[in-house]
Amino acid sequence: MSHCSFILFFLFTGRVDITDLVDVLSVDYNVIAKQATALASSDSSIRLVMGQLISKYYMDSIAEEINEKLQQEGTTSITYLVKHYDLPEEFISEIVVRRLGTIIQGQMDSQDTSVIYTEAFVTRHRAHVRGVLSAITRPTQVASLLSQHGFQETLFFSVAEKLIETGRIPGILTGNQQVHRAIYIPNIYSQTQNDWVDNFWKQNGYLEFEALRRLDISDPEGYIHRRMKGEDVTYIGGMCVGSGFIDQIDASLDDALVSGGWVDIYPLLPTSFSSEDVSQLLEIALRNRQDKKSTASARVFCDTIVVSNQIISKVTNDLRKLMPARAKEAIEQGSFKQQLNSSKSKQNDDSSKNKKEERRKKAAGGKYGGGTQGRETKTKSTKSKNKGRRAAAQDSDSEEDQTRQAAGEGSGKFPKIEFLSLEKLQEEISNEKELVDCPEELTEEIAKNLLESLTKEFQEVVQTAFLATVAIGGDTRKKTHQQLQEKVSALITTIKLSEKGLKVFDCEIQSQLKKHLLRTQCSELVSELVLYLADDSLLEVNHDKEMTPEARLKIIKNLSEDVTEPLLAIHKSLTVGDLEEFLALVDDAISVTGIMLKKKDNKKDRQVLSNHRCQLIEQLENLMDLPLILHLACLILFQSVSGCMLHASGKFVPHILAYIKNQIPADKFSLLQDYQDLVIKSLTNKDDCVLSEVKTQLEALAPSVKEIAITFKKSTSVSHSEE
Repeated sequence: MSHCSFILFFLFTGRVDITDLVDVLSVDYNVIAKQATALASSDSSIRLVMGQLISKYYMDSIAEEINEKLQQEGTTSITYLVKHYDLPEEFISEIVVRRLGTIIQGQMDSQDTSVIYTEAFVTRHRAHVRGVLSAITRPTQVASLLSQHGFQETLFFSVAEKLIETGRIPGILTGNQQVHRAIYIPNIYSQTQNDWVDNFWKQNGYLEFEALRRLDISDPEGYIHRRMKGEDVTYIGGMCVGSGFIDQIDASLDDALVSGGWVDIYPLLPTSFSSEDVSQLLEIALRNRQDKKSTASARVFCDTIVVSNQIISKVTNDLRKLMPARAKEAIEQGSFKQQLNSSKSKQNDDSSKNKKEERRKKAAGGKYGGGTQGRETKTKSTKSKNKGRRAAAQDSDSEEDQTRQAAGEGSGKFPKIEFLSLEKLQEEISNEKELVDCPEELTEEIAKNLLESLTKEFQEVVQTAFLATVAIGGDTRKKTHQQLQEKVSALITTIKLSEKGLKVFDCEIQSQLKKHLLRTQCSELVSELVLYLADDSLLEVNHDKEMTPEARLKIIKNLSEDVTEPLLAIHKSLTVGDLEEFLALVDDAISVTGIMLKKKDNKKDRQVLSNHRCQLIEQLENLMDLPLILHLACLILFQSVSGCMLHASGKFVPHILAYIKNQIPADKFSLLQDYQDLVIKSLTNKDDCVLSEVKTQLEALAPSVKEIAITFKKSTSVSHSEE
C-alpha cells in the first residue's frame, strides 16, 4: 500500500495502528511513532491510543453504534464495550460520557457508572420492580428476585430505594445493598407481625423467642426491646414476661401461703414454660415478696412447688414426736446395742494394738533406757488395802463405765443409728393432712431435705434414752439374771422328770419321746441361754420371733469364744437327737451364763409334779377341743399311775393308753378306748353326716373322760403309790 493509499484508508476508517505503517512507508518505527505523537498533539481531532491513531470521525461512529445497540437492548456496560472495541476503559468511558444526551441517548447508573441504560429500559424496569414488590406479602431474599425476574442488580436497588422513599412501595429493604444479605420486607408483613405480637402479649402476658423466630424475626430480644419500649419486661430463658404475669404468680402464692398450704406453680402456667423457666419466675416472685416484707414465708421444692414453712414446721414436729418411741424400740430390739458393740469392739482392737505397740517399744528400749541391753527390774506386786465397799462399788460400775465410754461420754462416739428410712419417712410425711393430695415427688424431696437434720436430732434422743437405761442397767441385768435362773431351773427339773417318765416304754417309743423332748423343752432351754448371752453381748436379736435351730446357731457363732464352745456342743446334741448327751452337756452350757443351780431336792420335785398335774387339770376343765381332751386326760392318768410326768405329743396317746390299760378299771378304760376310736374317726372320715354324728358322740363322752382323768388320783392313786 502506497503512502497516499494509507492516508486515504485512515481518513476513511478513522483508526490505524502505527505498527502497520512501518511496512507501508518503509520508515523506522521510532520515526513513525514520533511523527504520530506530534500529529496527535497538533490536531485535536486525532488521538493516539495504545499505538493507534483514532480520529474524531471514528469516535462518533463508535458512539452511534453504541447508541444503536443501547436502543435495541436497553442497557449496555463499559466492560462489554471495552472487549468489543478493544480499547482502554478510560477511552471508551470518555467517548460515552461526552456523547451522552447527543449521539448516545441514554443515562449512566448513579450507583455504577460502568452501566448505561435507556430511559425506556429504566421505565420498564421500574414498572417491573414496582409490580413485583407490590405483590410480595412476606420477607423475600433479593437474590431470589434477581434470579427469577432478571433484574439488574444495581438498577434494582436504585429503583427499589426510590420507590420506597416516595412511598410508592410500602416496605423496607435490608442488607445494605449486599445481594446475599438483602431482604425486602413489606409493611403488610411487619404490620401483621406487630399485630400478632401485640395481641399475644395483651392476652397472655409473655412472648416466646422461638415463636418470634417463626415469624421471621431474626433478633427476638432486640425486637422486643424496640416494640415493648417503656414496659416492665422480665427476660427468662427463651422468653420474656410482663409484670402482670409475675403478679399472677404472686397472687397464687398468697392464696396458698397465707392459709399455710402449698401450691404447684407449674400446672398454672402455659405448657410452653419449662421447669427451669418456672423456677426463675418463682425466684423473682419470692424476691419481690421479700422486698415487700411479706410475713408468709415459704420454701421451694421440686423447682416449681412452693410450700409454706408452717407445713414444714408441723411435719417436723410430728416426726419429732415419733423419736422417743423409736429410740426406745431401737434400744430394746438391740439395733442400737449392736452398733454400740461394734464401736466398742473397734475401740478394744485399737486399744489392744496400742498396748502391743507400747510393749514392743518397752522391749526394744529396756525399762530404764538401756537400749536392747538394758536390764529390766522386777517389781513386787501389792494388793490393794482399800478394797472395801468403795472398791466393790467401782467393780460393779465398771461395765456401766465402759458402756458410757463407748456411748460417747469418754473418748468414743455414739454409733449413728437410723431414725427412719427414706421410704418410711416419705410415707409418714404423705400421711400429713395438709400433704395428702400432693405429688409423690414433693413428699420425696421433703423427706430428703429433712432426713439429715432429723437423724441428727434422733441421735441425741437415743443418747439420752440410752444413758437413762444405763443408769438403771445394773438392777435390770440383775433382775433378768434372776428370772433366767428361775426359768432354767424349772426347765431342767421338768426335763429330768420327763426323762424319768419315758423309761416305762419300750426302746422305740422311748427314742421317739426323747426326740420330742429335745425338740421342745430342751430346745427352749438352750434358746433361753443363747438369748440371754446375746443380750449381754449387745447383739441384735428378735425376741418376738420363734427361735429356729439355724437362727440359734447363727447367734452362737457371733458370741465370744469363751461361751461358743459349750453352746455349740449342746446345740449339736439337739440336732442329733441324743438326750443323754444333752443332759451330760447341759451343766457346762448353763455355767457360761453365770447361773448356779441348786442341788437335787426331792421335796421340790414332788412340788413340781403336783403343780404340773394341777395345771393339766385346770386346762382340761376349760378345754373345748374334743381331740385334745383325750390327749390331756392321758397325760394326767399317766402321771397318776406312774408318779412321773410325761412330755408327749398327741401321736403317743395310743401308747399311753396301752400303758395304763391295766392300771385303771376296765369300764373306764373302755370309755377311753371308745373316745379314742371316735377321735380317730373324726380325723380320718370326710363325710359331713358321719362327722356330725361323731362330734355329737364325742361331746356326750367328753364330760365322762374329764371326770375319769380328774378323779382317778383321788380314788386310786394312793393305793397305787403304796404298791
